[in-house]
Amino acid sequence: MVFPRSPEESMPQAPGDRRRRRRRRETSEDVQRLSDRRVQERRRQKIAVGIGIALIFVVLAIVGVGYYIEFFRPPRVLAGEVRDVRFTMGDLVDRIRVLQGINRYQGGRVDLSTVPFEYLQDMIHAEILRQASPGLGFTANDDDIDRELRRRFRPIPPEGQQVDEGQLDQEYNNALTTFLTSTKLSEDQYRRLVEEELLRNQLVLLIDTTLPDSMEQVEIEWIKVQQDSPADPQQIRERLRREDFGQVAAEVNTPDVFADPQGYVGWVPRDAFPELNDDLFGNPARNRERIPEGEISDPIFTQEGVYIIHVISGAQERNLVRYEDLIAMDSEAVQELTEEERNSLGKELRMRGKLSQIRVEEWYEDQISRGSDEGWLKIKFNSELYAWVADQVHLSAPRMEQPGRPAGGAPGFP
Repeated sequence: MVFPRSPEESMPQAPGDRRRRRRRRETSEDVQRLSDRRVQERRRQKIAVGIGIALIFVVLAIVGVGYYIEFFRPPRVLAGEVRDVRFTMGDLVDRIRVLQGINRYQGGRVDLSTVPFEYLQDMIHAEILRQASPGLGFTANDDDIDRELRRRFRPIPPEGQQVDEGQLDQEYNNALTTFLTSTKLSEDQYRRLVEEELLRNQLVLLIDTTLPDSMEQVEIEWIKVQQDSPADPQQIRERLRREDFGQVAAEVNTPDVFADPQGYVGWVPRDAFPELNDDLFGNPARNRERIPEGEISDPIFTQEGVYIIHVISGAQERNLVRYEDLIAMDSEAVQELTEEERNSLGKELRMRGKLSQIRVEEWYEDQISRGSDEGWLKIKFNSELYAWVADQVHLSAPRMEQPGRPAGGAPGFP
């Protein structure tokens, strides 16, 4: 069925009407295209904003992880543990900073190439001894620490001089305060270090009582040079074939407390210098023969340095000097000693002290071995943490001139 056209459709369209309709269609299409572009731009903006926010989160995460790794985590990482007492890397840094202050005050410096692990060992040793001391029969209480502080910082008036005790106490307080301020230590920090030193001294005295009355000893003189010394040990040995030992020693010897300027050491007990035991006393288990009496050894390389040893007298059983005998000597008996006798006595005392020190180190090694086997001791240290500790200590090591020491005292560690 065909419908008739409306009058408007049947009428012919004017050119102006067609143009207007075309413009309306074009305007509608332009609006649609503009709307589509705006939608796409908003979509791109949202994507860009999303990417930007994601990048910000990534950067913040990287910074956060870096901060955690660099600053937050290391100070809290376990460095060591003795039973229920824990030491973190932060504790180790604090410990080294404390000793930095003391070393600067005394004109020294901390060697960051070696000290981090050494001071960690010292912290572990101190805590082992603190826990073991009651069972060993000694302690260091507050009164002991107070006495030691007064010994170090309280002036000692001349004998027979009338003194004002209140004035001496005031000078003691001023000297201690000056020391703590100069070293940037709290009194609690310093008292703890003094406690550790007192305990260690008592351990040395206890172990000293276990030394035998006599030991096998050899009389020697030596030339000792450091591994990095410009002096060539082989050339020194060649010189000794035609020159006097004492003259060569006076020229090239590295000074130490055991040898005089001409290299004379004296009587050395077995085990006083463990690295030299095989050369001085022989060791059949290692097929090592002792240096014959009157002979000069080839260079002997050890961790402490390079030794060339002249054995003056071969191995003999000799008595060790005893502290009780020295204490029993009155002042007149001491004055009657010749200079040579006093020097000899001093050498024997140093050798006894060296033996005691070796035994103390062996005691600590035994404790660490037992603690590791029994599970009550833990030590954790690696190169990354070592570097972090060294960096932290280096950053906190400003230059500081050594101040004058308080009068009448012996501040710091003697």
